[in-house]
Amino acid sequence: MYRSNKPIHLSPYDHPDIYPGPRPATSFVFYKGVAHKLEEDHTSIEESMIHISETNHMYGSLVTDSSEKQSLRDFLSKVNETPIEERIPVIAYGSNVCLAQLVYKSSLNKNVSDLYICFRATIKDTDVIYGAFLAPYGSLPAIIGPVDGAEAEVWVTLLTREQVELMNRTEGGYKLRAHHGGKVLMTTEEQLQTTYAYYYPKALFLEGQYYRFNDIPGNSPLTAVWQADMLNTLREICGYEGTREEFIHLLRWDSSFRHSVKYKLDDHSKIFNHPDWEESQSLLSIREIRQNKK
Repeated sequence: MYRSNKPIHLSPYDHPDIYPGPRPATSFVFYKGVAHKLEEDHTSIEESMIHISETNHMYGSLVTDSSEKQSLRDFLSKVNETPIEERIPVIAYGSNVCLAQLVYKSSLNKNVSDLYICFRATIKDTDVIYGAFLAPYGSLPAIIGPVDGAEAEVWVTLLTREQVELMNRTEGGYKLRAHHGGKVLMTTEEQLQTTYAYYYPKALFLEGQYYRFNDIPGNSPLTAVWQADMLNTLREICGYEGTREEFIHLLRWDSSFRHSVKYKLDDHSKIFNHPDWEESQSLLSIREIRQNKK
């Protein structure tokens, strides 16, 4: 089982225990399979300094020194990628900030840019909790739920419209909703008045409470549980008597078994409405968000 010992080169598609997956300790740009550290010194988004990696290691300048720095604006111009103002701010809180998962999703469509900009942030009155459904790879995925007084680490990813469309195709069941309430606090001086996030209002509810992920930093009254231990609990709920790995194999590959587990999860779920997240008919670019602020 994987708990705190999750290898950085594995994604949840390799084993469901990995979910939500290892995530960097600071903001970063992920490009061509290499991470480049972004300084968190409360400058504007475009003027944030990127440490250009001098190695091809996945964690790049997150773990090694770099002698070259550029502003994010200049770096995007140099590599001929979409500028900041044309991108859409989408909150990542589950596996979409795991580098190995980004490698996998980028491989699905080589016509879509593989440059991902990820700024660390904190969200208030929300926690990242277990959803009452199964991902295709057998994990219990994350959702954002209303928890008064909670603070959780999330990431503001600045995506192109094509990247959003790609993410939509990998996030079946979720719907993008908008937040305008000023409760998403980035590590930059500029705070975006509108952000979006994948929303699914059906949480796992056991013994009268929601559960948060042990991997995700935050301050919350909820009990934190590793994915591996939650899958053990699910196995017990289902009354499965085979081995743990057999159970996981069936979750991933046997559609009729997955269907039976779905009914068990329905019996241990709670529907909620999060007042901080609203339905949205359109996705605004950062340029449009800035114009609306004036």
